[in-house]
Amino acid sequence: MMKDSGPRVLLVDDSATIRYAMQSRLQLLGCEVDSVADGSAALAAIQARSYGLVLLDCFLPDILGQDVARQVRQLEQAQPERPYTPLIGISAEADPAHVQRCLDSGMDGMLDKPLQTLAIRRLLALWCDHELGEDGEAASPEEEHDQDLARLFLTTSLHDLQALQQAREEGDAARMSRLTHRMRGAALTMGRAEIVALLECVDEALLGGPGAADAISLLLQSLGNALQARSLQS
Repeated sequence: MMKDSGPRVLLVDDSATIRYAMQSRLQLLGCEVDSVADGSAALAAIQARSYGLVLLDCFLPDILGQDVARQVRQLEQAQPERPYTPLIGISAEADPAHVQRCLDSGMDGMLDKPLQTLAIRRLLALWCDHELGEDGEAASPEEEHDQDLARLFLTTSLHDLQALQQAREEGDAARMSRLTHRMRGAALTMGRAEIVALLECVDEALLGGPGAADAISLLLQSLGNALQARSLQS
């Protein structure tokens, strides 16, 4: 049962799969959790109340996580009486340049997706003085996620795939990139390596310009087949 004295955490991610999985895990760790899907909602939540920790996706649909962090730090400077808000970036991208941009924006650290329970425990101990016994590594993704989460992952992934196909037809490469990033984060959270690999190939093909259209079409077809195969196994 969740303790009333547990830290309040704000989880910001546009993937419904990641929000579901992470909110459940944080609550099991004794946290009170608010979750939102975009940067505007995150800023509104942070303005309305104090959080012991904010887990902030770096690639949100409306405002980049780095810009959310900058606005939070500006708010703290303008209102010195406000408590400091620890901001931890979460991202499927882990290259040094990306991490440095996030830290320069005012974030206090970075976590790679999929988020590991042990790393979250350490963050809660560091920023919220919320100590928990570390009884080994986190369970594997397949062990941690229940049937409701698997169905949510499948439903949202098929919806995103449909949006991805529409963006391809409209020639909107920027939207395709945003969608593949969201889908990859969810697939990483679920431990679906074959889906991750296909999405990484789509990202690479997007860099190839107009000549890569046929490859992208085939990759999206393979992605749909892989998702449907998971559906039949459920």
